[in-house]
Amino acid sequence: MKAVVLREFGAASNLRMESVPMPRPGRGEVLVHVRACGVCYHDVINRRGNLPRTHVPAILGHEAAGEVVEVGPDTPGWKIGDRVATLQRLSCGECALCRSGRNSLCRKDNRFFGEELPGGYAQFMVAPVAGLGRVPDNMAWEVAATACCTTGTAVHTVRTRGQVKPGETVLITGASGGVGLSAVQLAKEDGARVIAVTSSEAKVQALHEAGAAEVIVSRGLDFAAEVRRRTAGEGVNVAVEIVGSATFEQSLKSMAPGGRVVVVGNLESGVVNLNPGLVIVKELEILGAYATTLGELDEALRLTASGKIRPFVSEAMALAEAGRSHFRLENREVAGRLVLIPPEA
Repeated sequence: MKAVVLREFGAASNLRMESVPMPRPGRGEVLVHVRACGVCYHDVINRRGNLPRTHVPAILGHEAAGEVVEVGPDTPGWKIGDRVATLQRLSCGECALCRSGRNSLCRKDNRFFGEELPGGYAQFMVAPVAGLGRVPDNMAWEVAATACCTTGTAVHTVRTRGQVKPGETVLITGASGGVGLSAVQLAKEDGARVIAVTSSEAKVQALHEAGAAEVIVSRGLDFAAEVRRRTAGEGVNVAVEIVGSATFEQSLKSMAPGGRVVVVGNLESGVVNLNPGLVIVKELEILGAYATTLGELDEALRLTASGKIRPFVSEAMALAEAGRSHFRLENREVAGRLVLIPPEA
């Protein structure tokens, strides 16, 4: 089969199409004919070698969707022809954390597609069924592929962790990416006023179309004063921090008393300076948001199928163009999600 293989960490040009052996599913696994795979900034960080659990050679890609073409032994409930989409990360479903609903924190089985497990930059991939959701019949493959990591992450961040309430004001950094556009829509759907931050004037319209009441264009990412001006000095109740270290300090300065900062991204893998006094006097909460659970994936697919959340797939590209897709993502040329389409088997 054809797959894009990363044999050396580093530049986007290191992603090259190769012929590799066809994988076979084992117990509790299925073989998926990949119809589409989204390109996430996590893939860029992975390709650079900044994720310690990935070893080369590697097949990246954790946003895959396709059809089951082979079912492994002792895998009840699954059949050839089932339409599926991947979670980012598996969980055992049995440990104390899983039983409490915190599946994304499972340590017994926390394998990640594109890291420990070969991912979706390929014509076929083997997937443990614990890491699969079922895709509605009428949903386009490129939309299904991106549902988990965009809308699913938004559900985990905005609802599960941020617990956004009607009437609150929500700040979203990195808002023009796939997760950001989904978070903008979901926060508005849940009754919040959304202030979106982007570094590009060209991405303003997409953010307004997604439901942002205010869009701040801040090329230098020094937006806190403008946030406070637009909230009459009050600040925001919730910040969805998708960029991470580059914007974290500004997000803290944008908070209203009692606010919640939900950290879901750290694009530059950097560190931050934190003033404990600011957290103390405002009684701020800083919350991490890690990975979508199976229930959140199902909710993301439902929200998408019902039209409540509109997918922002900006372009479908041939799998052989994986390197170019990474280059465009790194250079901030993309609003929404790029999707790779493998060649026909």
